[in-house]
Amino acid sequence: MKTTVTLGVLMLLIFLSALALVLLRYENKAFFMELQGLRKHRDALDREWGQLLLEQGAWGAHARVEAIAREKLAMTVPPPGQVTRVRP
Repeated sequence: MKTTVTLGVLMLLIFLSALALVLLRYENKAFFMELQGLRKHRDALDREWGQLLLEQGAWGAHARVEAIAREKLAMTVPPPGQVTRVRP
């Protein structure tokens, strides 16, 4: 009788251990898939950041700013006689 109870308890523990292993592997796979998705999202954000930096460089180029100042604001470079240098 004692061996039967011990055997039953051992079988139950083995079953619970196997069930825990299956659940842990399932969670591991789910976390890995989430990690892969987050890595893809990070890579997409990195690409977008690079494109935005290039765009910022294009919009802030001195030649472009000067052209807009001349065309839209009718600004010109003053002659050297009108330039005053201020010292700090």
